[in-house]
Amino acid sequence: MTSHDRETVLFLIQRHLELSTVMQSRDLFDPQTVRDVAHQVETVERLKALTLLTYADISAVNPNVMTPWRAEQLWQLYLMVYNELTRELETERIEGDPSGPPERVAFLEGFPVRYLRTHSENEIDAHITLEEKSRKRGVAVAIQKLDSAYELTLVAATDRHGLFAGAAGTLSSFGMDILKAEAFSNRRGLILDTFTFADPSRTLELNPTESDRLRTTAERVILGKTDVRQLLRNRPKPVLPTRNSRVKAKVTFDGAASSTATLVEIVAEDRPGLLYDLASAFSSHGCNIEVVLIDTQAHKAIDVFYITAAGAKVLPEKQTLLQEALRRACEPAV
Repeated sequence: MTSHDRETVLFLIQRHLELSTVMQSRDLFDPQTVRDVAHQVETVERLKALTLLTYADISAVNPNVMTPWRAEQLWQLYLMVYNELTRELETERIEGDPSGPPERVAFLEGFPVRYLRTHSENEIDAHITLEEKSRKRGVAVAIQKLDSAYELTLVAATDRHGLFAGAAGTLSSFGMDILKAEAFSNRRGLILDTFTFADPSRTLELNPTESDRLRTTAERVILGKTDVRQLLRNRPKPVLPTRNSRVKAKVTFDGAASSTATLVEIVAEDRPGLLYDLASAFSSHGCNIEVVLIDTQAHKAIDVFYITAAGAKVLPEKQTLLQEALRRACEPAV
């Protein structure tokens, strides 16, 4: 197992009774209870795994133990902790004086705390090396093979109009399925985006040079030397889900989740190019993506964005226009 997977398994073993104990002995609607659980699990990924383990653990004791009421309690706890963790994506940032060499301190300061929770020391070192490469051309891209997927990491010295959308569109134009994506920025305005993606046609596996072409194309798109819209005209046709599994788009705004940004949660039917279309809608309305957490479940995409406009929260009148644009972006491709 990878070190990250080992850490997850050890966490689940050590904390397997955490949610059960809270359900039995704490007020689930006490904000402090929710904050305490959120700080114990630290990430949405761990919360999902622990919730599933808790359900299985309680159900395995006796078929009658996991009553509808207890299942509802577990679901309510999951939702409240999930909301608390996504709220922390923007509000909790690395401040003060992180330990390590000066270049590491400068690199980490201002990143969301989630960055430290979800990346190993080796990954952080690799990102710092990538940041050094980006100083020469303004952007640097790396692609690596994971156990069952691939990961594209890009570092840009400064934010650029449509940067996140351009990277997402490049992957889509190559026929890749984006499984997860994160966007971070530090105090100096450095942009660090990661995309975990599947290669359903095994393009990179069967043609190793395609990795270099994908990396080069992504860099050219981000630098404005290649038009991603032209690339997307040749993207593969999506495989549509069955009628019974279609997902109705839902776009919600939360102005209270962060003191500096507006949270936008989008649930929609996943398809090639969806993330590009959503990010383009934000960009075309003058919004900047501060933090993003993307996840996919079968044909469903669950996307959480923290956005700003002119360095502040998005005003209600702009939210109305943006909501309509996002809904149009969620429509199935023709």
